[in-house]
Amino acid sequence: MIKRIVTLLLALLFVVSLCSCNFINPIKDNDTTSNVGTTKKQTDDETTFEEDPVVGEGTSYSSFIEVMRQIKDFGDKTSEHGLENTADYYYSFAGASVSAFRFAVEYIMWLRGEGESFADFTADSRYVGFDVIAEINYASPYPSYFEGLLYELQGKYEECVNPYAMASIMPLFPEEGLDFYYLRNMSIEGLYELRDELRSMEDDIYGAFFPVLTGHEWDKKLFDEDYLIGLSAQNVRESDYESALFYAKQALNTNPFRVEIWQNAAACAMYAEQLGLMGEYLEEGLAVFPEDKNLLTMKQALIDALNNMGED
Repeated sequence: MIKRIVTLLLALLFVVSLCSCNFINPIKDNDTTSNVGTTKKQTDDETTFEEDPVVGEGTSYSSFIEVMRQIKDFGDKTSEHGLENTADYYYSFAGASVSAFRFAVEYIMWLRGEGESFADFTADSRYVGFDVIAEINYASPYPSYFEGLLYELQGKYEECVNPYAMASIMPLFPEEGLDFYYLRNMSIEGLYELRDELRSMEDDIYGAFFPVLTGHEWDKKLFDEDYLIGLSAQNVRESDYESALFYAKQALNTNPFRVEIWQNAAACAMYAEQLGLMGEYLEEGLAVFPEDKNLLTMKQALIDALNNMGED
């Protein structure tokens, strides 16, 4: 039956026309990079700080945490309105960003002699490895940034160039830049406190949102929504509909404020014969873009196809 419905819908597919939509993106409008001066004390082997945030001339980790809490709150409010996929955009961005920061802090602590082995030291952490964390939301620049930072802290200057460069070209990379280099000089006690604070925030985020991870290889261009739409279209042409839907879902995590991304997601769900998911994408897309003719056409086509099948 599903195949017959899909056949009927295929006849009503449309060509997606590219346009620019003027929706506000609260993530992009938040500043995560407040540089806060603090009083520092220098010892022979490390820097300690008298107050929070402990940043000196770097990026405020307290400001980072506060902004991520605000983004998580956006997810909560959006979820209350029944817009679950848009809520996941906020949750997943905050999750990937906070988890990347926490993993970097743990790695720095391990480099400084904490833990018997890195596996044991991170055993109580939710997600380990930048490739794993990046899949939570490929649009977050923090997995790439912190990967570059860890290379730099280890003196691997050639290896740090590419991750730093990839992070810097992402649309959600802060305009003021990022500088967490001071982490190398924080006291071990301060690093433990920071790690625990980030873990606590992860508990809040992942209590509201559970990322479905596939182990997909980390293609560092997956932050680009047009690239993702192109990959989904390519996989449709190759009749690999599950992969097409995977890329369509990643595009939703990149920018749910663009109508073409909802159109693409609904079409890919149809090709993958996930008509319930198609209907979900259409309903939520129309909640954001209530007058979009293409989404309305697809919704009516789905209703008509389902009704026709019910009459048979």
